Amino acid sequence: MLTSTEVAKAKKDAKAYKLADGGGLYLEVTPSGGKHWRYRFRLNGKETIFTLDEYPALSLAEARERHRAARKLVKAGINPTQQRKAEYATKRYEAANTFALVAQEWYAAKSGSWSSGYAAHVKVILDKDINPYIGSLPIKNIKTPTVYDVVRRIEKRQAPTRAILARQIIGSVFKLAILTHRAEFNVADPIKGEIARRVVEHRKHLDHEALPDFLRKLEDYTGHRTTAIALKLLLLTAVRPGELCGAAWSEFNLERAEWQIPGARMKMRKVHLVPLSSQAIALLGELKELTGSGKHLFPAQGTKSQTMPVATLRNAIVKLGYGDKFSPHGARGTFSTMCNEMGFRPDVIESQLAHAEKNAVRAAYNQAQYMPERLQMIQQWADTIDALREGAQIIPFARAA
Repeated sequence: MLTSTEVAKAKKDAKAYKLADGGGLYLEVTPSGGKHWRYRFRLNGKETIFTLDEYPALSLAEARERHRAARKLVKAGINPTQQRKAEYATKRYEAANTFALVAQEWYAAKSGSWSSGYAAHVKVILDKDINPYIGSLPIKNIKTPTVYDVVRRIEKRQAPTRAILARQIIGSVFKLAILTHRAEFNVADPIKGEIARRVVEHRKHLDHEALPDFLRKLEDYTGHRTTAIALKLLLLTAVRPGELCGAAWSEFNLERAEWQIPGARMKMRKVHLVPLSSQAIALLGELKELTGSGKHLFPAQGTKSQTMPVATLRNAIVKLGYGDKFSPHGARGTFSTMCNEMGFRPDVIESQLAHAEKNAVRAAYNQAQYMPERLQMIQQWADTIDALREGAQIIPFARAA
């Protein structure tokens, strides 16, 4: 058997030579001075040489350890050279199947059934909160503590709801990885319940007593005129803030007093027809002079390709002094509460709000039958807003016909 000193002192010669260690293991010294650990074995009647590694990268003790492992494989009828190639191929496969790659497959498969706003929101979280930290890692190698660090990093920004969604996204990506044999365990599962949602009232709405003052302050808003128009249209139409901010001029038929929101932009992925009051049409006429040359009603400042973020509406409400009393989404609550007080049928109100009807047959019927009532309601609602702004007392509300 060789000693470490013999291995270290072995000198190059004109021809390659071997120093045997026993059991088929030997050190080959090349004319250039290179030293290579090799293992000669016979399998299925054929003699084969398996290269372990170079010296001194692989010491004598390490070479013997690898030699023992290789001999076990040979005794089991496995060629260690083929085994190593298979292991390398597996490692290359795992390295190629990073979290970002699987996430991209998952997003492509799922995002088609989402609203454009939600799809964009998920992509932002992937691109900014998740992939920069685990996107380049082989998904099979990612462990729960690593995912927990990603989620906690978001939570520490005082964004618990976003952190919870990030965990859900990671969990969904791992489900796909498991189904496609690229992961064995959903490492996001143990984190469920670890991030507590912030207890805040996101959808604060105004009642008819607070609404007049807000309307008068909105009339005197000193910010961008397009922002003031957006807030007024939000109240007049009762659509979701994202649906309004992303609106395109092609969706409107002002002659018919209708706004048709494509299913791709709706939460429930269904086309939503919004009747327009005369006040809404007047605002749209004014807005046409400001942004009508572009695609969108409310392009983001300095660009025509992007739309006004909902945060602009929130900031405007704060500027009006109502940040702790009202939210953009709360406009829908104000509309619902007051139209119920005005005596309009709940089904008509829910249809205007584009809330889902579970019964498919009834949903189709409602879509067709409620438009006359919705138009009456939306016009009376706009007239009521005008009256409240002017200081009229509308208590109690007259029951609608």
